[in-house]
Amino acid sequence: MRIVHISLENFRGYDRLFWQPHPRINIIAGGNAQGKTNLLEAIFFGFTGRSFRTHRDKDLIRWGSNYCRVEVKLESHQQERNKIILLTTAGKKQVKSGGQPDEKSPFMLPLIFTPDHLLMIKGSPVLRRRWLDLEIGPLEPGYTFWWHRYQKVLLNRNKLLQKIKTEKLKQEELEPWNQQLAAIGARIIAWRCRLLAGLSTAVRNIYSQIGGSDEKAGLVYLSTVQLERTVGEKEIYQRFLEGLSRCYTSELVRGQTLIGPHRDDLFVSINGQDARRFGSQGQQRTLVLALKLAQLELSRQLAGDYPIVLLDDVFSELDQKRRLKLVEYMRGKTQVFITTSTEDRNGLPGPAVTVREHELYKGG
Repeated sequence: MRIVHISLENFRGYDRLFWQPHPRINIIAGGNAQGKTNLLEAIFFGFTGRSFRTHRDKDLIRWGSNYCRVEVKLESHQQERNKIILLTTAGKKQVKSGGQPDEKSPFMLPLIFTPDHLLMIKGSPVLRRRWLDLEIGPLEPGYTFWWHRYQKVLLNRNKLLQKIKTEKLKQEELEPWNQQLAAIGARIIAWRCRLLAGLSTAVRNIYSQIGGSDEKAGLVYLSTVQLERTVGEKEIYQRFLEGLSRCYTSELVRGQTLIGPHRDDLFVSINGQDARRFGSQGQQRTLVLALKLAQLELSRQLAGDYPIVLLDDVFSELDQKRRLKLVEYMRGKTQVFITTSTEDRNGLPGPAVTVREHELYKGG
């Protein structure tokens, strides 16, 4: 899969741009606030119809314009497809694929890394769960549907817990919701464990290649449901119900459900130590890259193709050796777009463009 060309009109600081990127490695160099990240954002928008930086679509439209337009021509398995997204200041968004209106894009979503992804290691469990549920889980058919279903059951159960406390209802009122929550939650946990089993092996191998063989990365799923070992969905369901029974008094006091996939976490380590507490900035960045690149391999395994990769400011805090190993790891797998400062570009292989004031120039 690769982008043949991308065309922009009035997107962020870009007036007009037509670019035919290299089919493999594309290094986008330049100073701060010149338009490097905006270019990656435009590519992401061309696939998804949304930004990875803002929820306000109007922010994407060039100041003083009343619309922006992004066109992506994609080649996959020797077939070419066009996708055009037109966004107006009135909030209207039109999507056309292959010249016909299309609400659902057939394109595989790009894999994106930004400096904000470092919070996957340093931040709260919410961010790691978000990565699981928005990027890893959807690789399993049906995951997103059941996750949304779980959220609805969870909301209703929490409301009932609060009613039991204030209106003195009986505990038995919870039983139907306990069964639904445990059944759906067990499915989600089983899927997560299965996906992470393959992912953790890939993370170890990739981190070793980029970070050095003397450092070993680890990835362990921490469930609030007691799982001493890998178990099947039926056993998880029973343990989930048992856990809800044990937690009932505490849940009643707090008015919320205290166990389940909505409260689970990941333990990410380097040489057995918590990477969040003991990892250096370079180690944490390498570890996040290993997680994202393992996701790349999982996508290839489950979806049959590698997604396009967008890496924003990836080389910061990586030494020259790790930068070169990162580029070499991705070379030949898929089309990659890497933004970097002009200084960090030095010594890196691959074709480059320079961005100055939202204009592209050949050469790094």
